[in-house]
Amino acid sequence: MALLLGFRHLGRPLLWRDELATWSATSRSLGQLWGLLGNVDAVSGAYYVFLHGWTAVFGDSAVALRTPSVLAVGLTAGLTAALGKRLFGARAGLWAGLLFALVPAVLRYAQEARSYGMVTAAAVLATWQLVRILDCKPDWSRRRMRLEWLGYAGALVLTGLLHLVALAVLTSHLWLVRTRRRRAWRGLLAATVLALALLAPLLLAGRAESGRQISWIQRPNLLAFPGMIHDLTFAWPVSIALLVLALVACTTRDGLRYLPVPFLPIVAVWIASQGSNSYWVERYLLFTVPLWTVLAGAGAERLLRARWTAPAAVVVVAALAFTGLRQQSGLWGHTGTDWRDAARTIAAGYRPGDAMVPERGGASVYMLDLGLDYYLPAKAHPKDLFLARTAVARDDLVPTECADPAACLDGAPRVWVVTFGHTHDPLAGLPRSQQDALRAHYTVLKTDHVKGLTVGLLVQD
Repeated sequence: MALLLGFRHLGRPLLWRDELATWSATSRSLGQLWGLLGNVDAVSGAYYVFLHGWTAVFGDSAVALRTPSVLAVGLTAGLTAALGKRLFGARAGLWAGLLFALVPAVLRYAQEARSYGMVTAAAVLATWQLVRILDCKPDWSRRRMRLEWLGYAGALVLTGLLHLVALAVLTSHLWLVRTRRRRAWRGLLAATVLALALLAPLLLAGRAESGRQISWIQRPNLLAFPGMIHDLTFAWPVSIALLVLALVACTTRDGLRYLPVPFLPIVAVWIASQGSNSYWVERYLLFTVPLWTVLAGAGAERLLRARWTAPAAVVVVAALAFTGLRQQSGLWGHTGTDWRDAARTIAAGYRPGDAMVPERGGASVYMLDLGLDYYLPAKAHPKDLFLARTAVARDDLVPTECADPAACLDGAPRVWVVTFGHTHDPLAGLPRSQQDALRAHYTVLKTDHVKGLTVGLLVQD
């Protein structure tokens, strides 16, 4: 189900800015990518290196960029079912995996060229491996036990390499050890120390770059919890249905015992977000959704006449999720900025020698230039008029523009200007110095509007 939903319309949603950053990073050589990671996005380095190799084989279309995420979410659905089976039985595991696949937020990140689908798979794999160890048979040798703990530590390292915030899943693991097999705490401690030691360089690099990368995230207060419960599914009806099923699971001893498991990492991230940096973003906490649906799957199996009502409950959740699932796979599921139509407008009127000025300035984080670069065909790609130093040359995601725009005009007969929003004046979104330089030598010939953008064509006076 997860794979079916994930691959359906996989290439339809336009790339959004984070996916464009992924494309920019993974399209570089390994040497250039290493230089980038020294300045920004070190915490995404493992994902970028993997996708660099992937795109070298399969290309950089939207489908190719997103396919690893779909495969990872499919794996997560299977692991969720396996985890549910170990904790609550086979039928409960089946419902858990299906409920996970039906969550609209899960589909969104299955169809996104970022690491969130992969890190969710890694976190669930680590949780499943821990439960295996806690359920170990008496005939397991010490050597096998050590190997099992090494496997768990490896899953933790993979989780941290893909996204450090997901290491908050350790709070759930502590609870599982406390409630399931307390004497395993030594193994958990040793595996955790080993994993953190291996991840130490990445932790330090992430800490050094955090001021630039996540400074925009606001510190949450207590009122942020209800909003997060919604954001983890993207649909209140689905969130409420899963919470109701989780509460039904609490009518059993095991359900009540495992109730904290999906919520402890959320609390841990909330506490960590009270410091100098905040991590309170729903995609950072996507890894908790499988833990939540495991509890909901157990609740479905506890309904009266569960043989009939449990599958009916899953069908009801599917109905509640239908609108959200369709929206996430829509053209505007990821962004409200139509880079592709803007690129088509430019390509349709392109003439050799044309130049282009995308809005940057304070809006550079929205990757307008990368959106145009991605969707413009190579044969109709105007040169970037005010580009002084490329992002690749700077080992960054953002290029440097001319300090003196007037000095950078090179006599291009026509200039395409692309800015955010819909305005009558296509130059309005540019810095004043760029506006003045262009107005002194060019006149606006025509202005077009696409979703979220204004495209102006200027001709030389």
